[in-house]
Amino acid sequence: MTHFTVVVTGASRGLGAAIARLLPRLGASVVLNARSEAALAVIAREIRSDGGRAEVVAGDLRQPELCEQLVRTALDRFDRLDAVINNAATLEPVAPVAEADPEAWARALAVNVIAPVLLARAALPALRVRQGRILNVSSGAAIRPKTAWAAYNASKAALNQITATLAREEPEITALAIDPGVMDTEMQAVIRAQGQGKMIDVEYQRFANLFEHGELGSPERPARSVAVLALHAPREWSGEFVIWNEDRVTDLVRQHAPE
Repeated sequence: MTHFTVVVTGASRGLGAAIARLLPRLGASVVLNARSEAALAVIAREIRSDGGRAEVVAGDLRQPELCEQLVRTALDRFDRLDAVINNAATLEPVAPVAEADPEAWARALAVNVIAPVLLARAALPALRVRQGRILNVSSGAAIRPKTAWAAYNASKAALNQITATLAREEPEITALAIDPGVMDTEMQAVIRAQGQGKMIDVEYQRFANLFEHGELGSPERPARSVAVLALHAPREWSGEFVIWNEDRVTDLVRQHAPE
């Protein structure tokens, strides 16, 4: 029996796809968003074939009307909205501040900051009804910045502050930012393709070595933490920036989604 409905952005690959596949196994219907409708359709078919319920709303979250459509789809198809997971993000531009393209900076801030705000704004009336949750997928780069990632560092730090502000403004919901750690995703491929010569060498080599030695983790484990937090994060955590594998999070995962 399904008890929740969750909107997941950036759901066509990597962490977002792993979250999307897991949520129905934990009792949630999902509304999935990414720019690629074809890739989302594949994920949705997998979920349905496994007995879950999924809807697809493809498009660019920088458009307020698309954010509103995601919320309407959840309410029209599943009669409720319990959580929003703002996962969609871009690392680019990978370049020093002195060299980065201004248009790429503007796009990064629009994707990583403005779009999550637009979706939160659209979802808040429905989330208040269910005393629901907003999960903002952040990064360790929000507090430990990397060279040539200024737009990403800044946008994730901003997302943490937006999360903290939402917690103060919206006492009926729970808002969390989460660091999912380093995973084998498209972002790592971008680092390897664009980071050399732009990042300082010691930072670039750390990521390259993780890949070469097969030490990049699968997104499935942090996805379990994100999914459980979206459904069960305690209200008293609202506003915090949590790490996917810190003790209190793993305790919550063991309680609600044991492997």
